[in-house]
Amino acid sequence: MVGKKADLGDRQEVDDSWLRAGGFHMLHARLISRLMVNMSGGVMENAGLLLDRHGIPYIPGSAVKGCARRMALQALHHWVKSPGQHRDGEDPGTPCCEGFRSPAEMLATIAAVFGWAGQDWEQGSDFVWACGTDENGWASLSDARDLLSERISWLLGGAPPARRMSGFSGSVAFLAARPNKDPGLEIEVLTPHHGDYYCGKNPNAVATDTENPLPVFFPAVKSQNEEDYFTFPLLPLRGSDARIIGIAQRWLASGLSIFGLGAKTNAGYGVFEILPESAIKEAKAAAQITASDFASEVIFKSRVLDLLERPQAYQNLIQEVELLKKTENADWLAKLRERLASPSGKDARKRLKDKEWFPKEWLPTT
Repeated sequence: MVGKKADLGDRQEVDDSWLRAGGFHMLHARLISRLMVNMSGGVMENAGLLLDRHGIPYIPGSAVKGCARRMALQALHHWVKSPGQHRDGEDPGTPCCEGFRSPAEMLATIAAVFGWAGQDWEQGSDFVWACGTDENGWASLSDARDLLSERISWLLGGAPPARRMSGFSGSVAFLAARPNKDPGLEIEVLTPHHGDYYCGKNPNAVATDTENPLPVFFPAVKSQNEEDYFTFPLLPLRGSDARIIGIAQRWLASGLSIFGLGAKTNAGYGVFEILPESAIKEAKAAAQITASDFASEVIFKSRVLDLLERPQAYQNLIQEVELLKKTENADWLAKLRERLASPSGKDARKRLKDKEWFPKEWLPTT
């Protein structure tokens, strides 16, 4: 079952500035139902889900990429099979097809984003399924390969490769998605009532009510709170531009909200709500105000007391003042008022007296 997780308390907000500095593009989404990933081999083999070294669940990049690819191919398939619904906007996958002049152009972009192997262009592949096996479908496959030959040449900066390209690893990297805070795990139960029947052990080949139900317990990731979310980083590769990344993000966003991610999505598991960037900024601001534990005298000194002597850093002190207003921080507030009332706090008293954001009742009366 689930191993004991390290007691880390409330995990602080994840700093994603290094991702932005590294050229990553990020999509944020809130998990609104339970999630089960890494369950493809069966319940018993994968009962631990995917946990990092701190015991925090995460979603592997391969699953993220698979979700976006599935959505793109499904949208293309609907476009080809139901062009009327596509034009009328009745198909939920219609936004995934926007900006493409033909199914062949969309398939070429799908292949360029996610990559392909040689068998993807042969009978029985999902490329063939998406375009259809009639004459129009095969024509779309042929046209897509011609477009790819030119596009890959542009991406790689070389001569056009042969029309039958053996494989390509894709122009967008989908990294593992991680939560801003630990959502925690819950125990799920699956209870087969007719195990002998499904295993072929019942001599009459009839599912009767004489068998004993056998509960099987396994973990699932909890749905997230209103202020929490997962971050899905995407990285452009091999000369891909902002347009290609934008298309990949659009496919991923639709896949997360329409199909979901992980196991048992048909039962409503693994569904996400896409969040705009403004919502993420608000969540981060709220997290700064609610993180009220200064933990130690050393941290309190560096985050509050040392700032009193640095007027140029008072912008940082505003945030700490909001924390000190919380009732659970009354002891830390008392330490601040003690410092301001002491002779060493004389200069700080003069500076803070004129600051609108600083509570005047915290200053000594004499």
